[in-house]
Amino acid sequence: MSSLTAAPGARAAGAASTLYTRDFWFVFAANFALNLASSIFVMLPAFVMHLGGGAASIGAVIAVAGVAALAVRPLNGIAVDHLGTHWVAVRFLILDALATALYIPIGALRWPIYAVRMIHGAIDGTARVALFAMAYELLPAGRQGQAMATFTLCSMIPAAIGPIMGEEIIAVGGFRWFFIAAAALCLLAAAIAARAPAPRVPAHRDSHRVAPMAGFSELLRSSELMPLWIVTLLWSFALASRTFVVPFAYQQGVGRVGWYFMLYCGVAVILRVLGPGVLDRVGLRRIVAPMLILTAIGLGLLAFTGRFAMLYLAAIAGGIGHGYFYPALCAQVIGHTQPAQMGSSSAIFTSLLDLGGMAGPYALGVMAGGTGYVWMFLLSAAVSTAAAIYYAAAG
Repeated sequence: MSSLTAAPGARAAGAASTLYTRDFWFVFAANFALNLASSIFVMLPAFVMHLGGGAASIGAVIAVAGVAALAVRPLNGIAVDHLGTHWVAVRFLILDALATALYIPIGALRWPIYAVRMIHGAIDGTARVALFAMAYELLPAGRQGQAMATFTLCSMIPAAIGPIMGEEIIAVGGFRWFFIAAAALCLLAAAIAARAPAPRVPAHRDSHRVAPMAGFSELLRSSELMPLWIVTLLWSFALASRTFVVPFAYQQGVGRVGWYFMLYCGVAVILRVLGPGVLDRVGLRRIVAPMLILTAIGLGLLAFTGRFAMLYLAAIAGGIGHGYFYPALCAQVIGHTQPAQMGSSSAIFTSLLDLGGMAGPYALGVMAGGTGYVWMFLLSAAVSTAAAIYYAAAG
């Protein structure tokens, strides 16, 4: 792949003199609130278990949201490019809150939970595309790695505290208040996003605008982006195995699982806070494969949950890998995307994350139901290792 180009958002913004602007922090805060709602949903497998479901049911319930998000993803990019990131983000965050509230009356593992998951997945996925595209527009030239390391804290910090919050809310108020809390966070995200200024020039007026579907196809086939797309898909599939940390840990006698997520994400947060410039100094290309290997180690260690604090060793290894891999991946995707194709690029990237997040839980859940969780976690580690080998060879 060629060297990283200047960030499209910096060209649109006129190369701001400071690394982080007021608009950057508005988008950061909106993403933080939405990601906290999603991180609470890490405990959704406990709700499925409460309804009487096992590993296969957990995988299916998680997967259908990804199916719906993926189905509408091409339209997401076109909508964002034509209507604007601000317009789409605010409205779909409000709808996200309403969709989350639909879980409250569900009392059995029948078709309504799958229908609600599909509605939720389609709406939540659209909101995420818009918010991610808003971030695209604000990154400074030449410092994408550092900026993304900071920006992605809006996902890692919520991922650290969300599962513990979810466990506590369920313990104190039950699943009803669990869903109410998640819906409230979506409304908070909408309120914050509404404060962010809308772009002055609608995307469709860009003189360099390309036909939406042509641009989508061009980005999918780009020789520079193709290795990133493949690695994104493999990584998201492997990471989907973490869906089953909660039921496996409970099965192994671990009473509180939230601390695994806290440690995992806490390590990633510390790395990004103390060393956000490491990505740009080491090089975005050079850091990806080693971090995928660390991710594989973290996933493999999950197979030994319940023995010698392996759950927490898995959290440390996985947190280091995730902490540097994801911002390096995002920065490279941004660096190889032209200004007029921000919405489409964001849609492809999040589609691949959704595809892995859809296929992973279902396939791995079926596997876990047949062979057990141990072999499932070992397979996910092998997938992450394969991604590292492929990426190194693609260079």
